[in-house]
Amino acid sequence: MTPTEPTQVLVPRPQIDPSTVVTVDRDRRPRHLIKWLVAIVVIAVVAAAAVITDQTFRARTEKDVAANIAKSLGADESSVGVTIRNRPFLAALLTDELQGLDATIPTATVVRDETTVTFRDVDIHANGIRHARKASETVAETMSATGRLDWAELSRLAGGKITYKDDAGENGKVTVVRDMSVLGANVEVSISAVPGIEATSRRVTLTSPSASLDGIPIPDILLKPILEGITERFTLPDLGNLRYESLKATPKGLAFSLVGTEVKLSDLTGK
Repeated sequence: MTPTEPTQVLVPRPQIDPSTVVTVDRDRRPRHLIKWLVAIVVIAVVAAAAVITDQTFRARTEKDVAANIAKSLGADESSVGVTIRNRPFLAALLTDELQGLDATIPTATVVRDETTVTFRDVDIHANGIRHARKASETVAETMSATGRLDWAELSRLAGGKITYKDDAGENGKVTVVRDMSVLGANVEVSISAVPGIEATSRRVTLTSPSASLDGIPIPDILLKPILEGITERFTLPDLGNLRYESLKATPKGLAFSLVGTEVKLSDLTGK
């Protein structure tokens, strides 16, 4: 007997309609990630462009301010340094205000009425600046400044030779030498004193004085009119609300400091 083979049952294959679209559910996260990366790059480019634009306008304005300061104070434009403190700078176009401004002026000549004085190594710090877009109306809420008057300028102002007195170790004193006429004869008067400043009159003062006439000590009763003759012409220029605070003798000249509130820019530049 021949064994029979098992019967195979063939299952018919399903017919696929050619018009049927087969979709596959893929992970969409990489596509979203790309969109986020593109957005970040665009934001970064825009931010960088804004920073560059802000810095460009800041630098241009600082240069213009330095040029105006140099023109007003007889300084070399290339030597004047100006730094505007404002973040962002272009916000000033909307607010008309600046957080602050710093300026360095190696040589500044101030002319007021009949008084002309040249200051050296001037540093100015202004805060809370309003009406920044119009120089004639610009006001600083607070301002401070330092600088010095060299010995040549001091001698010109005082009408006699002024030097730093350090030979006796008396720091902070100056020596003033003037030629005076006594009964038709020219004599040399030498005065040693501590310089200071009278804030209201802006007159330089000389305190704790001692003097000699051709080496002979001068009594105090005769010294007072001599000092008045020196200090009456020793007056510093009016800078509006920026007041002279102190004056101190140093080897390079008289170092001064000024402070003020509601200081007008026009009071400094004379314009």
